[in-house]
Amino acid sequence: MQNIKKKIEKLKKNLNLKRTLGLIWSITKGKVIYTVLIMIMESLVFMGSLYVFKLLIDIVALPDRNEKYDLAVLYIIAAGIAAITLVVLSSLASYITQKHAFLISEYVDDKIHSIAIALDLSFYESPAYFNTLNRAKNAGPDRPSAILTNIISIVKNLMTLTVIGIALISINWVLMPLLALFVLPTLYVRLKFADKLYEWQIQKTPTERKSKYLSSLITGEVAAKEIKSFGLGHYIRSMYKNLRIYLLLEDLRINKKGITNEAVTQILAAAGVYSCIAYICLSALNGESSIGDIALFLIVFPQLFGIMQGLSGEISSLYKNNIFLSYLYDLFDLENKMKDPQKPVLISQNSPDLTLKNVHFCYPHANKTVLKNINLKIPAGKVVALVGLNGSGKTTLIKLLCRLYDPTSGAIKLGGENIKNFKTDDYRKQISVVFQDFVKFNMSVTENIQFGNIHEEADHDFIKDSAIKSGAHEYIKEFPDGYNTTMGRIFDNGREVSIGQWQKLAIARALYSKSQFIIFDEATSALDAKSEQEIFDDLREHIGNRGILVISHRVSAVKHADYIYVMSEGEIAQEGTHEKLISENGDYAKLFKRKKTIAANKTSENGAE
Repeated sequence: MQNIKKKIEKLKKNLNLKRTLGLIWSITKGKVIYTVLIMIMESLVFMGSLYVFKLLIDIVALPDRNEKYDLAVLYIIAAGIAAITLVVLSSLASYITQKHAFLISEYVDDKIHSIAIALDLSFYESPAYFNTLNRAKNAGPDRPSAILTNIISIVKNLMTLTVIGIALISINWVLMPLLALFVLPTLYVRLKFADKLYEWQIQKTPTERKSKYLSSLITGEVAAKEIKSFGLGHYIRSMYKNLRIYLLLEDLRINKKGITNEAVTQILAAAGVYSCIAYICLSALNGESSIGDIALFLIVFPQLFGIMQGLSGEISSLYKNNIFLSYLYDLFDLENKMKDPQKPVLISQNSPDLTLKNVHFCYPHANKTVLKNINLKIPAGKVVALVGLNGSGKTTLIKLLCRLYDPTSGAIKLGGENIKNFKTDDYRKQISVVFQDFVKFNMSVTENIQFGNIHEEADHDFIKDSAIKSGAHEYIKEFPDGYNTTMGRIFDNGREVSIGQWQKLAIARALYSKSQFIIFDEATSALDAKSEQEIFDDLREHIGNRGILVISHRVSAVKHADYIYVMSEGEIAQEGTHEKLISENGDYAKLFKRKKTIAANKTSENGAE
């Protein structure tokens, strides 16, 4: 008894039927009820047609059937009208169902993307999130629409089953429960199989994700150069193949067990069918059934068996779709830790300073403190530089400045106001970043630059001006389609350029924004010294009231900054002007004196050659 209760509780938990029906109702705005009404009409017409058919058979079986000729013709016409009506109603229900299924699929697909856009960056740095996302995408936007189809089919089959069941019971009440007794085991086996698939889907998600990643390495353009240069293709292919074979064999094992169990229940169902046939035949031989009853039985019984099998399949499919839909709900239920305030403060446009006060930071699900007691200021209209070895915390600091994360303790303030008091989207518009690993959008030149401020209509003069200041205009003007040229090689007529030219395009994107601060994260690393100097000279000349933060290992990029911070192991180790820092025997001086020595040695070697 306890085991049965557990099964029922598990069934309720997995179904999520109330939530799913609410979702379907809200998406279709209640119009799904039209399909149900049409199906009710369809069932009533079907019931009427069966009754008319029975009356017709009874007339044909009468010895004085010629006297009932006109009535028989009337029944034939009524049966024909019923058949046509059934076709029309069925087609109408099918069209409405497909229309609603389309609306539901589009809604869920859009919902997945809208959630992905809204989630904090911390989710994108968590394997658990990608497992959830992968399962949700595998569950697919078609699951809710499939559930709608399942429910409608179940309702339709139940109505038809009721009609045929009444007809069958009128022949002999034993037939219906006898058939149900043999069909129910199939339903049980299918529900159990759905549970196994659900558990396996959770277990295999990390392996599936890894196989997809390996496939993207082999087939994508990002890693193509290194894979071919190092001859990694066959090795990665072998890794991918082993994972896929493991997944395939496990899928086959689970399916084999499910098919075997279902075959046994199908044999039982077949036994039930022939038991019913035997029963009605013996009943007819004993004179307990009329010719009309037997004719009705021969027509409705195969349909009844098909409906009961179909009903079993639809119920198990509904159960399977619902438990797989829980993957979607897992995604839908994710919540951000960073919340907008109920009464956000408006951001001042009077050139405020951006400051960090005693900032500490530790990544979620990590124990190590990455940033410790950071105090830093980016004044309006000034160029500030940040220098440090790899792993010193510079990239993490950028994430905090962009409010991709909030400090664990301490505060980031804009114009003296804690940035947590602003709407997140409003604050992020004040910060424009050229990331070290910037995105190469395979879109037009105009779109690549306009993405710096997508919130307003494109200003083509400003786009061109931003490209001129970044140095990108020099190669863009050589393209036959100019600023309408598609960048990259993924799409037809795309133009690939060097990494340095892509970098200039990313800088143009940052310059096009109307932010109050611009952050350059090694943004000139792929540029030659002349291009880099031109960009920073132009920035210095046209900086206006914008605050600039430059992160670089190049002395040429930071030496002209108004103020410089040096990071080491997550802390500010030094700060001051270039002249002050280079005169001290600290990390800054060691870093750039070592670079100067290396450069001198290279010059000497080139001269010797």
